[in-house]
Amino acid sequence: MNDMFKLKSLIKEDTKIVVFVGTSKNGTSFIVNHLAQIYANRGINTAILDMTRNKNSFYIYTRNNDNMRNIAENIMKNLDKGIAEGIKVKNNLTVYTSVPEYPIDTVEPENILTTLVKNHSLILIDCDFETDPSYFLGSQEICLVQSMDVLTIQPLTKFLYQLTKRKCLDTNKIRVIINKKTKLNALEDKYIVSGLANYNDPMMRYIGPIFDASRVKVNTISLNEKVYIKYLNGLIDFNISISGYPSKIVREFEELAKSIYNTNNKKSSIGPFKFF
Repeated sequence: MNDMFKLKSLIKEDTKIVVFVGTSKNGTSFIVNHLAQIYANRGINTAILDMTRNKNSFYIYTRNNDNMRNIAENIMKNLDKGIAEGIKVKNNLTVYTSVPEYPIDTVEPENILTTLVKNHSLILIDCDFETDPSYFLGSQEICLVQSMDVLTIQPLTKFLYQLTKRKCLDTNKIRVIINKKTKLNALEDKYIVSGLANYNDPMMRYIGPIFDASRVKVNTISLNEKVYIKYLNGLIDFNISISGYPSKIVREFEELAKSIYNTNNKKSSIGPFKFF
């Protein structure tokens, strides 16, 4: 496993790599896209790196445009060579994605991350269970995106346990983001976090501890049907915007953004996510 020696020497005080992972449909891309908007609008040089198999970012940011698709086709190959040529979404936001089913084993994770940290202050990596573990190893923070659907916990804990077995999971990096939070009888945040902290095999014959639930950082984003409808419409119109969301949701995103990357000294400008 690559030790990321070259990458570590390039990480500065204002540089951060954050990975986001969760079971499908729990809203990992939803979280990444909105955080990227907040950071970019505050003048932080931000990159989204899509390392998922489905490549949601490819469909969102290429806008059904042949030129954009052609750019995306060469993004990973260029990053591997030290060339940062992604899809420029707006000032301070660039997206690095690729054609779905791109053979990711042909590029070196350390090269990809090294190129990005040389060109951006904040790198948000959208991951899934097939993402190369090196991206988790090279990150400074690992955000576990989990909804209130307890049936989706086990696949995520299995993946995390596999990372620990491969020595690619530093539990001190872990943050839990409870997405689509709503009040359910007898189900509190602590039970969600506790469920993520231990891997149980499907037959319940083995329990493998992953992290200390009492020490992990936790943030929540509330469930709001209007927010998701607006977000889905934004995907169709290529115009994702946090503007117009209920103040509670905006506040939760602002708190999450600040806790991941200090934005105190940056001007806030929560506006539309226009695609140029």
